[in-house]
Amino acid sequence: MLVASNMSVRSVARAAEIIKSFRQNKIQSLSEISSATQLDKGTTRRILVTLIQSGLVVQDSITQKYALGWLMRVLASCVIEHHDLRMAALPFMEQLAHTTKSTVILSVFQNRSAICLERIHDINGLDIKWWQVGGTLPLNRGTAPRVLLAYQDKNVIEEVLGSLSFGDDVENVQAARDELRCELEKIRSQGWAIFVDGAIQGLTALAVPIVDSNGRIICALSMSTLTPEMVRDDTPIHLPLMLETAALIRHALGVDDNIEGSNRYIAPPAN
Repeated sequence: MLVASNMSVRSVARAAEIIKSFRQNKIQSLSEISSATQLDKGTTRRILVTLIQSGLVVQDSITQKYALGWLMRVLASCVIEHHDLRMAALPFMEQLAHTTKSTVILSVFQNRSAICLERIHDINGLDIKWWQVGGTLPLNRGTAPRVLLAYQDKNVIEEVLGSLSFGDDVENVQAARDELRCELEKIRSQGWAIFVDGAIQGLTALAVPIVDSNGRIICALSMSTLTPEMVRDDTPIHLPLMLETAALIRHALGVDDNIEGSNRYIAPPAN
C-alpha cells in the first residue's frame, strides 16, 4: 500500500510539473513538454492522456500539440482574490516581525491605491497603527505604496502621477511629480525602498516587492520601527532579511525563483 501511495503522489507531482510547463509556452509539442519537465516521452504521454480526459489539457488534432483546457479557466475563476496570498505570507510575516521586533505589513495595488492586506507586530516590539488592515493610502504616501507604484506599467505610472495630490504646501506640482518619477525609477532599479523619518518622525519604513514569474508585482512587503533599529551608517539593517522573507513568500505562492525581476539584494551606494 505504501509503494502504491508513493507512486500516486509521484504521478500527481509529475502532472503538476506538466501543467506548470505551460506558463512558459502556451502551446507545446510532446517533445517540448518532455524537455521542460525532464520526463521521458512515454511517461509524459501517459500523463497527458489522463489530463486530457480530465479536461485540464487539450490536444490539437491537426498539429498534435497541447494546451491547457477549459477546466483550467473554470478552476482559476474559483480562486479567492488575495486570500491565498495572505495565508501564504502570514507565517513568514509573523517570523519577520518577531525577529526584528517591528510592525510588518503586506499591501497590494488596487483601484489606483495601496491597500493594507495584513498587518503583524511582535508582542515585544513597536506597534505602529497608522495603516490598518483594509485601509487605503495614496501611492505617493509611504514606502510600500511607492514600491507598488514603481512596479506598474509605465502608462499606469504616468496616469497615477497625473492624478496624485501633492498637498497644498507643494508650490511646484510638476517638480514634485518629476521627483517622484525619478524615485520610482530608482526603486525599480535597486529592488527596494526606504523612507527614513517619513510619515512619523523617528520611524523608518523599508519595503520590497514580491513579483510573479513574469516580473509583475503581486504585493509589497514592508516593515516599520524606530529609525536607530532600521538604519546603520546609512544602510538598511534588515534589507537582506526582508528580501529573504519576500523570496520565501514567493516560493509559498508557487512562483519560480530564477526569473527576471525576482527579489535580489542590490546594496545602497557607499558614501
